[in-house]
Amino acid sequence: MKIFLINSQEECICPCCGSPLKYRDSRKRVHRIAGGGKEWYLIRRLKCSSDKCGRLHNELPDCLCPYKHYDAGLIEDVVDGVVSEADTETEDYPCEGTMKHWRWWFHRNEINMEGQIRMAAYRFLDLDGKFLKSGASLLGQLRERISPGWLKAAARAIYNSGGRIEPSPDAL
Repeated sequence: MKIFLINSQEECICPCCGSPLKYRDSRKRVHRIAGGGKEWYLIRRLKCSSDKCGRLHNELPDCLCPYKHYDAGLIEDVVDGVVSEADTETEDYPCEGTMKHWRWWFHRNEINMEGQIRMAAYRFLDLDGKFLKSGASLLGQLRERISPGWLKAAARAIYNSGGRIEPSPDAL
């Protein structure tokens, strides 16, 4: 079994408090691809150096979304309707139930994701209050402008700014 080491060269900071992150350990993480294939990644777990925060963070590659094992591009294609249960490439993996779950997951998280992206843009781009009240959908703009790749970009913006996409949106 091949295992790919994921190791960023960037200086990592805690998205929750802004303190530096320090290497703690590594763990294996599966990456499932269409058609039933899988790869294993060795991802670093980083711990916040602040005594007040001390949270753990996984350093994920862009191809993985937190709490999802399948490729982010495949999830995006299912949500966008590019890939469906009828496609022969995905005949067995992911199964029909998994695809249905992804569409449900995105639908239930769409408002949360919009708010998280809007807040991250407001916080880091120093935009005024009018921006927060604007009716324009940033998530919609991402989907139009960055295709393929909008889900990766949205997840990166949300998680790197201390936000979260709920793995089980009924908790919202």
